[in-house]
Amino acid sequence: MSQGSDVNAGTVGAARKAATVRKSHEPRGLRGLRVAASLILLIVVAAFVAPVRHTILRGLGEVLVVADPVQPADAGAMMESGDGGEIEVSRLYHQGVIPRVLVLAPAPTAVDQEYVKLGVRREDLVLTTLRQLGVPDGAVTRVDAGEGGTTDSTLALVTWVRDHPGRVLVIVSPSHARRYRRALMRVWPDGLPSPRVTVPRHNLFHVEDWWRSRRTRREGLFELQKLVWDYVSHPRPGR
Repeated sequence: MSQGSDVNAGTVGAARKAATVRKSHEPRGLRGLRVAASLILLIVVAAFVAPVRHTILRGLGEVLVVADPVQPADAGAMMESGDGGEIEVSRLYHQGVIPRVLVLAPAPTAVDQEYVKLGVRREDLVLTTLRQLGVPDGAVTRVDAGEGGTTDSTLALVTWVRDHPGRVLVIVSPSHARRYRRALMRVWPDGLPSPRVTVPRHNLFHVEDWWRSRRTRREGLFELQKLVWDYVSHPRPGR
């Protein structure tokens, strides 16, 4: 073997060894992220194989969407968002399923506070919508939920429930339902009735056709990635 070949072989061997060392020292979270990304890629590729496309995509939608049987609760909770959440909350309120509504809203930001200083009054869209749908202000409680994400809102709801023990029905967007329920169950206090999660009837995300619209397709793929990562990070969601 020539000297050049020996050098090349040595270089390749050194590179492989270095890659092995880097991989062994790779953070567990990063490895999990790689696994999650690979799974999502495989799912998406398989989904576009024509003979099984519809079945697979519908199945993925069913993975995202979960809805517990609706039963009377002491309070209904919703995140601060549109997409039909207010309609569902008002329907449940008028049917007597929930006598009280909790709006898990982001805490005021520095920009919001500046508007207040300048004397600018901006209507709360969720509260205004609920009012127009016949839910009185006295039945609505605004709960500060930090930055308003999944982690902050679940912790905010748990804090409220500890101070007001009771049955809670959470109304959340369909594509976010399973991941939200997993996150909520991980932090839910022992000794209290398990929360129930349901989804709005009037929402753009539907199990049977979520991939046909650019908006819901983007939403679904994003939530699938987040859900896979949630399973990788938390194999056991809790109770």
